[in-house]
Amino acid sequence: MARNLSLAEQYRMYQQGDVTRRLALHGHVPGATGAANATYLERLHGDQRIDHRYHHRGPISPAYTASCFRYPYHGPRYFASDCWYPHWAGWVDWSWRFHCDPWWDPRPLWCRPVVYVSCLPWVWWECPVWIPLPVVPSGTWVDVEPVVVEPQRFDIQLLAVRFVDPGHPDEKLGPRYRIWFRNNSPESVDRPFDVLLLAADDERLTADSPRAGVRVTGVGAGSTQSVDVRLPFEVYQVGRNEKGGPAPLGMLHVLVDANREVPELFEANNGTRIAQTDVLPVDPAAFELKPNQAPAGGEVLVAGEGFGPEPGRVLIHLGGLEMDGEIRGWYDLGVRLAVPLLPLAGPAEAELIVVRGDGAAANPLKLTVTPPQAEPIILPPALPGSE
Repeated sequence: MARNLSLAEQYRMYQQGDVTRRLALHGHVPGATGAANATYLERLHGDQRIDHRYHHRGPISPAYTASCFRYPYHGPRYFASDCWYPHWAGWVDWSWRFHCDPWWDPRPLWCRPVVYVSCLPWVWWECPVWIPLPVVPSGTWVDVEPVVVEPQRFDIQLLAVRFVDPGHPDEKLGPRYRIWFRNNSPESVDRPFDVLLLAADDERLTADSPRAGVRVTGVGAGSTQSVDVRLPFEVYQVGRNEKGGPAPLGMLHVLVDANREVPELFEANNGTRIAQTDVLPVDPAAFELKPNQAPAGGEVLVAGEGFGPEPGRVLIHLGGLEMDGEIRGWYDLGVRLAVPLLPLAGPAEAELIVVRGDGAAANPLKLTVTPPQAEPIILPPALPGSE
């Protein structure tokens, strides 16, 4: 399986980042190039169905859909447009809240978002014609030649935008995106500026477009930063489908130095407008297990990001054996699974790897698997008159 997933190549690229784009994983999923929906396999769970449109799919619990609901997925186009969301529950809440303060972050420094306060109100202005983002519509942040800027002149360049998670309807949370930008100047930008996202149903940008942003305090000379911005839940009301239900956003507008506070030499590389479905996902990353010691057959939660909207697979490597964990819940930010039931005599160390449906693999996590818990022996009730 490691060879099938090109794990060695993925982990080599992981040190730099942008693995999904560089391996073109979005081209590996049926439907990414317009393949007919009839080619998708389906697994039946009672009277409910889970679409099998991914190559890498592990065993799914028969009770999977009992804790889920169908809802439009506002993410990259090569994922299903209508997915199974888990109802907001304890494991989802833990996966979500975990991201406020990761215990361990495996991402390279330039892939970790910097946390800032919300930005100032945006003053509408006529945006210039943006130059295209490098390499793909949603950009890249590696191997991009910097713009040569004279001393005492400034240029901030938008490098990429990636999809992180869709939010959650139960909690009225909107989608989150990650934005990379670079200071091409030989001097630090020490004055604050805003990074802003705006949602629209088409290419027109208006003063009342739904928006959110952060206020960056500065960026070093030649440095690249990334920030996360979550749009308000109201953006799901921007587009409507033919049945009147919520539809994916039409366009996403990204502005760096949105209120033009930095005197820049070149503004045409400060922004972009892109179809929301063209934004690639962030690379998968696994942050933590809960618990990190579990009995065979027991349940484990994984917190992370970039796992995709519907089940991929969870590989567990133990004692020379490669097994799949049974998937009981799946979300962009977390996975709930059952450890395979093995007749262990004592604790054993295992590695756990979450694999997204397109074959993108997260970093491995260590798991201690203990012998299965003994089932309690229930004696039959005593007969009347017996001792």
